Amino acid sequence: MISVGRKSRGATRRECLKALVKTVVFAPTLLSSWKVAANVALPALPDLSEAEALLLIPTDKRFARYEAGYNRRTLLRPKMRALCKTERAVSTMVRWLRFHDIPFALRSGGHCLEGFSESDSVVIDTRLMNAIEIDTANRTVTVGPGVSLGSLYIAISERGYALSAGSCPTVGVTGHALGGGYGYLSRQFGLLCDGLESIEIIDAEGQLLVADSAQNADLFWASRGGGGGCFGAVTRLRFRLFPLSKVLVFGKQWSLSPAHALTIVKSWQAWAPNAPDAITSTLTISLGEKGRIRLECAGQSVGSEEQLRSELRGLELGPAQGTVKVKPMSFLQAVEHFSEGWRYRSIYAKGKSDILLVPLSDDGISVLLEGVRNMPRNDYTTILYAYGGAIARISPQETAFTHRNALGCIQYDLTWDEREKTPARLLHMRRLYESMRPYVSGGAYVNYCDKEIQRWRDAYWGRNLPRLEAIKSQFDPDNVFRHAQSI
Repeated sequence: MISVGRKSRGATRRECLKALVKTVVFAPTLLSSWKVAANVALPALPDLSEAEALLLIPTDKRFARYEAGYNRRTLLRPKMRALCKTERAVSTMVRWLRFHDIPFALRSGGHCLEGFSESDSVVIDTRLMNAIEIDTANRTVTVGPGVSLGSLYIAISERGYALSAGSCPTVGVTGHALGGGYGYLSRQFGLLCDGLESIEIIDAEGQLLVADSAQNADLFWASRGGGGGCFGAVTRLRFRLFPLSKVLVFGKQWSLSPAHALTIVKSWQAWAPNAPDAITSTLTISLGEKGRIRLECAGQSVGSEEQLRSELRGLELGPAQGTVKVKPMSFLQAVEHFSEGWRYRSIYAKGKSDILLVPLSDDGISVLLEGVRNMPRNDYTTILYAYGGAIARISPQETAFTHRNALGCIQYDLTWDEREKTPARLLHMRRLYESMRPYVSGGAYVNYCDKEIQRWRDAYWGRNLPRLEAIKSQFDPDNVFRHAQSI
């Protein structure tokens, strides 16, 4: 039976579980037994019809259809993939896995850079829970955990609405929102987590919890920036929509010497976080031909074209190499413009991030540009994202996303196609990242998770960490939901 609301954890429930499992259910014991469970055969599968879940094992002909993940570097082959279709199926799986002390991962979109949605044991996969319900009267949309950003954008744009989220259509809405959710409308309307109005989660006891500002408010707070896979299995989310028919898309590209590129980076980071709230922009840095630096300033505005062009004139864009392009588009056309395609990609990848609390110094920019020049051409990009605006209008303690006062974020993104290149590519990334340590804050964005960060808890959550740990203790005291970098 699935119940709604926070129930007390009585001694009877805990004692029954201890007796059935024949072990003491505390985090250290679970950690030990789960290591063993990953190497043994699965017990009898839970009693779920295919109307509720597809319980696929490797011998099932349908198994391979669902194996693709964004990062091939971290792919694991599970003993079973439970493609749940209902809340009851998710609840049944959580209870069954906990009863048998079986390790598992939660997957919705599957874009986790470090494969935290992968497991060599069992995966609770909610991609088939992909319903979208639009409430035009209240300007909200309710989605299943398996909905992708692209399918959501298509559905709401048909009604004249938009929301603020990322530019990759195949990214899952659940993990994106739980970690924050940045996009080309973030300075205008906030992060995706800022538009979250309620969330439904199956907890460690298999109960359905509804969390919003009125009920389970601590869990709701943690769900806006606390990261995925920490507190339970999400089964439904409701977001606030806003009407938006047109945006202005802009962009300009350069190919410059490192010395001249430095002036562009310096000028952009002084302007972009302080621009009018109607404008969100990024600066992409990559290696061009003959050792030159390729730059692209791009973004969106919901203000007037006059305002946008005035702001861009005020930005020192360097030598004339073409003009700034400004084009009005519909919300969905802008999504298409910035996307890298609507087909799910599966590649080898390594990502890292840094939070900028102050602008990079000239030395810091020089080190970054030199690092870019030493990276494999066409495989690597650095992207600077501007914060400020609506992101900063919320205090760092109002949601679990703590980096509200930052100027922006640096994303280091390296991809490749052949497995054999992995050791060399990882070494390239580590060298660049380490060279930047003297010039950055030490903060990082949880949605660009990185297993190599030493103090990742502080990097992701800063001063919000103690509250997140307290909420974890309240809602999942036995640490049932966990991965390598969970709370």
